Amino acid sequence: MNQLKVKNDVSRKFSLLLFFSITLITAKLAFAAEEEHEEAELEIVEISASMAQELGIETEIASAGVINRSLLLYGKTMPDPQSVSHVAARYPGMIRAMIPALGDTVTAGQVIAVIEANNSLQTYEILAPLSGTVVEKHANPGEQATTQSLLTIANYENIWVDLTVFPGDSQQVRPGMPVTIRMEDLSADSSISYMNPSQGQSPTVIARVPLENTDSRWTPGLLAEGLVHIESTDVGIAVENDALQLFENNQVVFVLEGEVYEPRPVVLGRSDNSMTEVLAGLSIGERYVVSNSYLIKADLEKDGVEHDH
Repeated sequence: MNQLKVKNDVSRKFSLLLFFSITLITAKLAFAAEEEHEEAELEIVEISASMAQELGIETEIASAGVINRSLLLYGKTMPDPQSVSHVAARYPGMIRAMIPALGDTVTAGQVIAVIEANNSLQTYEILAPLSGTVVEKHANPGEQATTQSLLTIANYENIWVDLTVFPGDSQQVRPGMPVTIRMEDLSADSSISYMNPSQGQSPTVIARVPLENTDSRWTPGLLAEGLVHIESTDVGIAVENDALQLFENNQVVFVLEGEVYEPRPVVLGRSDNSMTEVLAGLSIGERYVVSNSYLIKADLEKDGVEHDH
Protein backbone atom coordinates (compact mmCIF):
# COMPACT_ATOMS: atom_id res chain seq x y z
CA MET A 1 0.00 0.00 0.00
CA ASN A 2 2.76 2.42 0.95
CA GLN A 3 4.61 1.59 -2.22
CA LEU A 4 1.57 2.50 -4.31
CA LYS A 5 1.20 5.79 -2.46
CA VAL A 6 4.82 6.77 -3.12
CA LYS A 7 4.38 5.85 -6.78
CA ASN A 8 1.31 8.11 -7.06
CA ASP A 9 3.12 11.01 -5.37
CA VAL A 10 6.02 10.77 -7.84
CA SER A 11 3.62 10.62 -10.75
CA ARG A 12 1.75 13.72 -9.51
CA LYS A 13 4.97 15.66 -8.99
CA PHE A 14 6.17 14.72 -12.46
CA SER A 15 2.88 15.90 -13.94
CA LEU A 16 3.11 19.22 -12.07
CA LEU A 17 6.72 19.67 -13.18
CA LEU A 18 5.79 18.92 -16.81
CA PHE A 19 2.87 21.38 -16.62
CA PHE A 20 5.10 24.06 -15.12
CA SER A 21 7.72 23.50 -17.82
CA ILE A 22 5.15 23.73 -20.60
CA THR A 23 3.69 26.87 -19.05
CA LEU A 24 7.14 28.43 -18.73
CA ILE A 25 8.03 27.58 -22.34
CA THR A 26 4.70 28.97 -23.53
CA ALA A 27 5.29 32.17 -21.54
CA LYS A 28 8.75 32.51 -23.01
CA LEU A 29 7.43 31.99 -26.53
CA ALA A 30 4.68 34.52 -25.93
CA PHE A 31 7.24 37.00 -24.59
CA ALA A 32 9.51 36.41 -27.58
CA ALA A 33 6.59 36.82 -29.96
CA GLU A 34 5.62 40.06 -28.22
CA GLU A 35 9.22 41.28 -28.46
CA GLU A 36 9.31 40.45 -32.16
CA HIS A 37 5.98 42.19 -32.65
CA GLU A 38 7.24 45.32 -30.90
CA GLU A 39 10.46 45.18 -32.93
CA ALA A 40 8.45 44.80 -36.13
CA GLU A 41 6.38 47.84 -35.17
CA LEU A 42 9.55 49.84 -34.79
CA GLU A 43 10.55 48.94 -38.37
CA ILE A 44 7.62 50.68 -40.04
CA VAL A 45 6.29 54.21 -40.21
CA GLU A 46 2.66 55.13 -40.78
CA ILE A 47 2.02 58.46 -42.49
CA SER A 48 -1.32 59.64 -43.80
CA ALA A 49 -1.59 60.47 -47.48
CA SER A 50 -2.27 64.14 -46.72
CA MET A 51 0.76 64.38 -44.42
CA ALA A 52 2.98 62.61 -46.99
CA GLN A 53 1.91 65.13 -49.61
CA GLU A 54 2.66 67.99 -47.24
CA LEU A 55 6.12 66.53 -46.51
CA GLY A 56 6.83 66.13 -50.22
CA ILE A 57 7.12 62.33 -50.00
CA GLU A 58 6.67 61.02 -53.55
CA THR A 59 6.54 57.45 -54.77
CA GLU A 60 7.00 55.48 -57.98
CA ILE A 61 6.07 51.96 -59.12
CA ALA A 62 9.05 49.59 -59.31
CA SER A 63 9.65 48.60 -62.93
CA ALA A 64 12.29 47.64 -65.45
CA GLY A 65 14.81 50.29 -66.40
CA VAL A 66 17.93 51.22 -68.31
CA ILE A 67 21.39 51.68 -66.82
CA ASN A 68 23.62 53.98 -68.85
CA ARG A 69 27.36 53.51 -68.52
CA SER A 70 29.03 56.87 -68.88
CA LEU A 71 32.51 58.38 -68.83
CA LEU A 72 33.15 61.81 -67.37
CA LEU A 73 35.64 63.92 -69.33
CA TYR A 74 36.83 67.49 -68.87
CA GLY A 75 37.53 70.12 -71.47
CA LYS A 76 37.05 73.66 -72.68
CA THR A 77 34.64 75.54 -74.91
CA MET A 78 36.22 76.78 -78.14
CA PRO A 79 35.05 78.97 -81.02
CA ASP A 80 34.22 77.18 -84.26
CA PRO A 81 37.20 77.99 -86.53
CA GLN A 82 34.84 78.36 -89.49
CA SER A 83 32.91 81.04 -87.63
CA VAL A 84 35.88 83.30 -86.85
CA SER A 85 37.39 85.70 -89.38
CA HIS A 86 40.48 87.88 -89.02
CA VAL A 87 39.86 90.72 -91.47
CA ALA A 88 42.84 92.34 -93.23
CA ALA A 89 43.23 94.94 -96.02
CA ARG A 90 43.35 93.64 -99.55
CA TYR A 91 45.88 96.28 -100.59
CA PRO A 92 48.18 98.32 -98.30
CA GLY A 93 47.02 101.86 -97.69
CA MET A 94 45.67 104.51 -95.39
CA ILE A 95 42.68 103.61 -93.25
CA ARG A 96 40.01 106.22 -93.96
CA ALA A 97 37.20 104.64 -91.91
CA MET A 98 36.69 101.83 -89.41
CA ILE A 99 32.96 101.63 -89.00
CA PRO A 100 32.13 99.07 -86.29
CA ALA A 101 33.37 99.49 -82.74
CA LEU A 102 34.60 96.70 -80.51
CA GLY A 103 31.62 94.62 -79.45
CA ASP A 104 29.37 95.74 -82.31
CA THR A 105 27.32 93.20 -84.26
CA VAL A 106 27.80 93.14 -88.03
CA THR A 107 26.11 91.26 -90.85
CA ALA A 108 27.76 89.50 -93.77
CA GLY A 109 28.35 91.95 -96.66
CA GLN A 110 28.25 95.05 -94.46
CA VAL A 111 30.94 97.72 -95.05
CA ILE A 112 33.28 97.63 -92.09
CA ALA A 113 36.29 99.67 -93.34
CA VAL A 114 37.39 102.05 -96.10
CA ILE A 115 41.01 101.97 -97.27
CA GLU A 116 42.90 104.38 -99.61
CA ALA A 117 45.31 102.21 -101.58
CA ASN A 118 48.92 103.43 -101.60
CA ASN A 119 49.56 102.49 -105.23
CA SER A 120 46.49 104.18 -106.77
CA LEU A 121 45.26 106.55 -104.07
CA GLN A 122 41.80 105.20 -104.76
CA THR A 123 39.59 104.03 -101.94
CA TYR A 124 38.02 100.62 -101.64
CA GLU A 125 35.67 99.06 -99.13
CA ILE A 126 36.16 96.02 -96.94
CA LEU A 127 33.01 93.97 -96.38
CA ALA A 128 32.23 91.73 -93.43
CA PRO A 129 32.86 88.13 -94.55
CA LEU A 130 30.34 86.75 -92.02
CA SER A 131 27.74 87.85 -89.52
CA GLY A 132 28.92 88.08 -85.94
CA THR A 133 30.43 90.25 -83.26
CA VAL A 134 33.60 92.33 -83.44
CA VAL A 135 35.66 90.66 -80.73
CA GLU A 136 39.03 92.27 -81.57
CA LYS A 137 39.98 95.59 -83.14
CA HIS A 138 43.59 96.45 -84.03
CA ALA A 139 43.40 99.56 -86.24
CA ASN A 140 41.88 103.05 -86.35
CA PRO A 141 41.36 105.70 -89.06
CA GLY A 142 44.60 107.47 -90.06
CA GLU A 143 46.75 104.37 -89.53
CA GLN A 144 48.42 102.35 -92.25
CA ALA A 145 46.88 99.05 -93.19
CA THR A 146 49.46 96.50 -94.22
CA THR A 147 49.18 92.73 -93.73
CA GLN A 148 48.03 92.86 -90.12
CA SER A 149 44.54 91.94 -89.01
CA LEU A 150 42.36 95.04 -88.74
CA LEU A 151 39.67 93.37 -86.67
CA THR A 152 38.26 89.95 -85.79
CA ILE A 153 34.64 88.96 -86.28
CA ALA A 154 33.32 85.89 -84.47
CA ASN A 155 29.99 84.13 -84.61
CA TYR A 156 29.36 82.06 -81.48
CA GLU A 157 25.99 80.60 -82.50
CA ASN A 158 27.85 77.32 -82.91
CA ILE A 159 30.88 76.52 -80.78
CA TRP A 160 33.05 73.50 -80.01
CA VAL A 161 33.79 71.72 -76.76
CA ASP A 162 37.19 70.04 -76.77
CA LEU A 163 37.18 67.16 -74.27
CA THR A 164 40.46 65.57 -73.20
CA VAL A 165 40.53 61.78 -73.51
CA PHE A 166 43.38 60.01 -71.71
CA PRO A 167 45.01 56.89 -73.21
CA GLY A 168 43.25 54.51 -70.83
CA ASP A 169 39.85 55.71 -72.05
CA SER A 170 40.57 56.30 -75.73
CA GLN A 171 39.53 52.77 -76.79
CA GLN A 172 35.99 53.19 -75.52
CA VAL A 173 35.31 56.72 -76.81
CA ARG A 174 34.25 56.95 -80.46
CA PRO A 175 32.75 59.53 -82.84
CA GLY A 176 28.97 59.63 -82.76
CA MET A 177 28.64 58.86 -79.06
CA PRO A 178 26.06 61.05 -77.24
CA VAL A 179 27.52 63.59 -74.81
CA THR A 180 25.96 65.82 -72.17
CA ILE A 181 27.98 69.01 -71.72
CA ARG A 182 27.71 70.61 -68.27
CA MET A 183 29.05 73.72 -66.58
CA GLU A 184 27.56 74.81 -63.26
CA ASP A 185 23.84 75.24 -64.02
CA LEU A 186 24.26 74.99 -67.79
CA SER A 187 23.62 71.74 -69.64
CA ALA A 188 23.31 70.75 -73.31
CA ASP A 189 23.17 67.51 -75.29
CA SER A 190 25.26 66.78 -78.37
CA SER A 191 27.55 64.05 -79.75
CA ILE A 192 31.23 63.57 -80.56
CA SER A 193 31.96 64.87 -84.06
CA TYR A 194 35.48 63.51 -84.41
CA MET A 195 38.59 62.52 -82.49
CA ASN A 196 41.69 64.63 -82.89
CA PRO A 197 45.17 63.78 -81.52
CA SER A 198 46.58 66.42 -79.17
CA GLN A 199 49.31 68.69 -80.37
CA GLY A 200 52.91 68.19 -79.27
CA GLN A 201 54.05 65.20 -77.23
CA SER A 202 50.82 64.69 -75.28
CA PRO A 203 49.42 61.13 -75.47
CA THR A 204 45.86 62.39 -74.99
CA VAL A 205 43.19 62.64 -77.68
CA ILE A 206 40.69 65.47 -78.12
CA ALA A 207 37.03 64.53 -78.54
CA ARG A 208 35.45 67.48 -80.35
CA VAL A 209 31.79 68.13 -79.60
CA PRO A 210 29.76 70.75 -81.53
CA LEU A 211 27.34 72.78 -79.46
CA GLU A 212 24.45 74.98 -80.58
CA ASN A 213 24.64 78.36 -78.88
CA THR A 214 21.94 80.51 -80.48
CA ASP A 215 20.94 81.88 -77.07
CA SER A 216 24.58 82.87 -76.33
CA ARG A 217 24.65 81.03 -73.01
CA TRP A 218 28.09 79.58 -73.73
CA THR A 219 31.21 81.57 -74.48
CA PRO A 220 34.66 80.33 -75.57
CA GLY A 221 37.23 79.65 -72.91
CA LEU A 222 34.90 78.11 -70.32
CA LEU A 223 35.95 74.99 -68.41
CA ALA A 224 33.28 72.34 -68.91
CA GLU A 225 32.70 68.65 -68.32
CA GLY A 226 31.28 66.16 -70.76
CA LEU A 227 29.40 63.02 -69.76
CA VAL A 228 29.97 60.57 -72.63
CA HIS A 229 27.28 57.89 -72.83
CA ILE A 230 29.23 54.70 -73.54
CA GLU A 231 26.45 52.07 -73.53
CA SER A 232 22.93 51.36 -72.26
CA THR A 233 21.82 48.12 -70.57
CA ASP A 234 18.24 47.00 -69.90
CA VAL A 235 17.71 45.65 -66.36
CA GLY A 236 14.80 43.86 -64.72
CA ILE A 237 14.23 46.40 -61.94
CA ALA A 238 15.77 49.85 -61.51
CA VAL A 239 15.08 52.48 -58.86
CA GLU A 240 15.94 56.14 -58.72
CA ASN A 241 19.16 56.82 -56.81
CA ASP A 242 17.40 59.29 -54.51
CA ALA A 243 15.27 56.42 -53.23
CA LEU A 244 18.23 54.60 -51.66
CA GLN A 245 19.03 55.11 -47.99
CA LEU A 246 21.54 53.46 -45.64
CA PHE A 247 19.57 52.11 -42.68
CA GLU A 248 20.98 49.75 -40.03
CA ASN A 249 24.01 49.06 -42.25
CA ASN A 250 21.81 48.02 -45.17
CA GLN A 251 20.91 49.74 -48.40
CA VAL A 252 17.12 50.06 -48.31
CA VAL A 253 14.21 51.52 -50.19
CA PHE A 254 11.01 52.45 -48.38
CA VAL A 255 8.08 50.43 -49.72
CA LEU A 256 4.59 51.87 -49.34
CA GLU A 257 1.56 49.68 -48.62
CA GLY A 258 -1.58 51.65 -47.82
CA GLU A 259 -0.21 54.35 -45.53
CA VAL A 260 2.60 52.22 -44.07
CA TYR A 261 6.25 52.70 -45.10
CA GLU A 262 8.59 49.75 -44.59
CA PRO A 263 12.40 49.82 -44.99
CA ARG A 264 13.16 47.05 -47.46
CA PRO A 265 16.81 45.84 -47.69
CA VAL A 266 17.83 45.48 -51.33
CA VAL A 267 20.71 43.91 -53.22
CA LEU A 268 22.05 46.37 -55.79
CA GLY A 269 23.72 45.89 -59.14
CA ARG A 270 24.84 48.35 -61.79
CA SER A 271 24.31 52.06 -61.38
CA ASP A 272 24.52 55.33 -63.29
CA ASN A 273 23.94 58.98 -62.38
CA SER A 274 20.20 58.58 -61.94
CA MET A 275 19.21 54.90 -61.64
CA THR A 276 20.43 51.75 -59.84
CA GLU A 277 19.67 48.14 -60.67
CA VAL A 278 17.94 46.08 -57.93
CA LEU A 279 18.88 42.39 -57.96
CA ALA A 280 16.80 41.31 -54.94
CA GLY A 281 14.53 42.71 -52.25
CA LEU A 282 12.00 44.54 -54.43
CA SER A 283 9.41 43.26 -56.89
CA ILE A 284 7.95 44.84 -60.01
CA GLY A 285 4.72 46.64 -59.18
CA GLU A 286 5.63 47.56 -55.60
CA ARG A 287 5.44 51.24 -54.76
CA TYR A 288 8.58 52.81 -53.33
CA VAL A 289 9.56 56.30 -52.12
CA VAL A 290 11.64 58.41 -54.51
CA SER A 291 11.57 61.84 -52.86
CA ASN A 292 12.35 62.80 -49.26
CA SER A 293 12.85 59.21 -48.12
CA TYR A 294 15.37 60.57 -45.60
CA LEU A 295 12.43 61.90 -43.55
CA ILE A 296 11.13 58.35 -43.06
CA LYS A 297 14.61 57.13 -42.17
CA ALA A 298 15.01 59.93 -39.62
CA ASP A 299 11.68 59.02 -38.01
CA LEU A 300 12.67 55.36 -37.71
CA GLU A 301 16.05 56.25 -36.22
CA LYS A 302 14.38 58.61 -33.72
CA ASP A 303 11.97 55.88 -32.64
CA GLY A 304 14.88 53.46 -32.31
CA VAL A 305 16.74 55.82 -29.96
CA GLU A 306 13.65 56.38 -27.83
CA HIS A 307 13.06 52.59 -27.65
CA ASP A 308 16.64 52.00 -26.47
CA HIS A 309 16.13 54.43 -23.60
